[in-house]
Amino acid sequence: MGRNVLKYGGKSGILPKVRPIFRKPIRPPTEYEQAKEDSIETGYAEGIPLPKINGKEVSRKQPPKKYVTVEQRINQIKFPELTLKQMNELPAEERDAYKRQYYRAQFLKEAYLQEEKRLNRIDELKEKVHQQNLERQARLQQEEKLEHQNKTIEGLPTMQALLDKGMMRRRTKEEIELLKEQRNLNRKLKELQDKENQAQKVLELYHAAANFITTEEQLEEAIHRAFEVDVGVFEGNHTTIEAKLENRSLGYLTAEANEQKIKDAVLGEIDGKPGLQQVKELLSGEREKVKRQAQLNLKNN
Repeated sequence: MGRNVLKYGGKSGILPKVRPIFRKPIRPPTEYEQAKEDSIETGYAEGIPLPKINGKEVSRKQPPKKYVTVEQRINQIKFPELTLKQMNELPAEERDAYKRQYYRAQFLKEAYLQEEKRLNRIDELKEKVHQQNLERQARLQQEEKLEHQNKTIEGLPTMQALLDKGMMRRRTKEEIELLKEQRNLNRKLKELQDKENQAQKVLELYHAAANFITTEEQLEEAIHRAFEVDVGVFEGNHTTIEAKLENRSLGYLTAEANEQKIKDAVLGEIDGKPGLQQVKELLSGEREKVKRQAQLNLKNN
């Protein structure tokens, strides 16, 4: 490893940074360069006393960089006052000294011009990149504006969109009213369903109450009919029930129960008796209306 390579990361074979020919700018800064320079906060903050160097107070902000054009630099080059023809008439040593001075000045002038061309090319490329960035930024702003207007989000939301719109979109007044009406409708439908279920149970209880014995007279009549009047039927039913219970296959019981359930579901009845829908149709007059319409259709036919 060669000497003085630690400042290059300890790697040999890396050339040092090229020393610029012009230490000072050769042109004034452009608008975006000046804006970028102004955005950098440098200097001493307000309220802090300014130091003095050699008795002169330092400016609070960094002064703008001075620029020297290439023409000014070329004008500062000192060419020999003699022409080449006059140089050839001088002694050899003096002639060579003048010619070396002339060629050094000429080469320096050409170097300045070549460097100016290179820097102009770099400025053109930077300007092109800057214009592309401006166009891309304008396009993104236009897309965000259209997205804001259309209220549509494609893909993942940006941080700015989250800050502007929030994680969730707030409902409008119309949407809030619609949601309130929908909730009221759902609540009323639930109440109606509960009341219909309650009415269904009451109707089932009403039909079942016909078989209940609630008085002593009904109890005596049931005992008399079971043991004296219908004793044969009672014994026959008792024998049939015992025979059915002794049989291991109870498929016929399930078939009878299913048949009764299917019949009730189709006709809207409860154990062969009027169901809730039939009662509602009767109370509303719909059943009578359908009956009359059917009779009229039969007469017309």
